Amino acid sequence: MDKYLSRVKAIIVEKTGVDPDEIDDNSYFEEDLNIGELELADIYGAIEEEYHVEFAEEEKEEIESIMELVESLIEKAE
Repeated sequence: MDKYLSRVKAIIVEKTGVDPDEIDDNSYFEEDLNIGELELADIYGAIEEEYHVEFAEEEKEEIESIMELVESLIEKAE
């Protein structure tokens, strides 16, 4: 899980410019990190490309935190 978590955090920093110190494993995209829909789309795109997975639109709408995203990624990638 740690390798996915650290990479997802790095992608979030790359795509949004959020300070890495502000990102917690349980951070919520909108509430805690102020990440909007367009930035989330970039984050999903980078993750899908890097890990060769695809998130359905319904999944994207349900995922609200970094940990939920990582858990969903692990299910798809392994």
